[in-house]
Amino acid sequence: MAVKWPAGITSASLSCGIKRSGRPDLGVLVSETPLEWAGVFTRNAAAAAPVKWSRSLLGSPVRALVVNSGNANACTGPDGEAAVRATAAAAAAVLGVAAQEVLVSSTGPIGVMLPVDKIVGSLAEAPGAMSSDVAPFFDAIRTTDSRVKLASAGSLVGVAKGAAMIAPNMATMLAFVATDAPIEGAVLQGLLAGAVNRTFNRICIDACESTNDSVYLFSTGRGAPVALDEFSADLEQICAALAEQIVRDAEGGTRLVSIAVTGAGDEEEAAALGRSVAASDLWRAAVHGSDPNWGRVLSAMGAVDRSMSLDDVSVSIGDTLVFSAGAPTGDLGAAATAMEGDFSLSCVVGRGPGAATVLACDLSPDYVKLNAFGTT
Repeated sequence: MAVKWPAGITSASLSCGIKRSGRPDLGVLVSETPLEWAGVFTRNAAAAAPVKWSRSLLGSPVRALVVNSGNANACTGPDGEAAVRATAAAAAAVLGVAAQEVLVSSTGPIGVMLPVDKIVGSLAEAPGAMSSDVAPFFDAIRTTDSRVKLASAGSLVGVAKGAAMIAPNMATMLAFVATDAPIEGAVLQGLLAGAVNRTFNRICIDACESTNDSVYLFSTGRGAPVALDEFSADLEQICAALAEQIVRDAEGGTRLVSIAVTGAGDEEEAAALGRSVAASDLWRAAVHGSDPNWGRVLSAMGAVDRSMSLDDVSVSIGDTLVFSAGAPTGDLGAAATAMEGDFSLSCVVGRGPGAATVLACDLSPDYVKLNAFGTT
């Protein structure tokens, strides 16, 4: 069954010529009525011009969003900022809304001037291409993604793109989630921030932050009232589903690793330890070779928590305990076999209440090949 936007929201997928392949590279989303919305954006100091524009609109209802792929419009100076304003103005004229009601987003190579004239020239096609189907919108926002990323839960539907430059504080990823639940923007903001922290901020492909990552949550307010706890659970479910799909589609990735850390002082400490393992190139290379090199796990965590006592640490690969109470143990052959596909890495680091799970992948030669010529 096709995933549909909530009633009152439609989107278009267009080809404006940013991508040399001629594939769709311009997405437009529009609502019949003003949308309550929330947004969580990259914390990177080199945040792109569209991120700055959309972030400035937080707290005000919006009617539309324009997103392009194939060009990040990041680190492009005043011309990049002017391109965002021109995009919003052109969309506003075509859609019959105000420029301050148009969000703008971009994804692609950094430091390349955006050919905004191509966007402006193609926006006139948007009204005739609108559809309630979500999937075509994905085609407009994808870059190196190899598969569509869609999810639904309760009153929520969502779409995301991302396959590399994935790290905590999000990454080269965009996600758009919509609902008809009548919830005001300030409440949506708090719920989204929490959901992002526990999902998109707990995935890691290559530990590289991006300049453009953004997660949007829109509400038409046209549906029946919902209990906030149920809505929050559905929102976290949809974000978690999209986040996992991003890791499963990692550039060059061949397996997904679930890194569970328990016994930490608190949840954030557990998450930080999990991220340290996910970010270790040495560990990720070992994952690719199905090498149960638990020493790289301990080293990564020890660099984050320098007071960590090995006597209180245990590490399991799949169902095999490989390190416990300061010494090696277990059958490394069984651990290596577990690593031949998707597997879990379990780390107990003490006796505290903190627990968190981070999703990661292996580091393969294909990842290097794909990223050796990103701008050439």
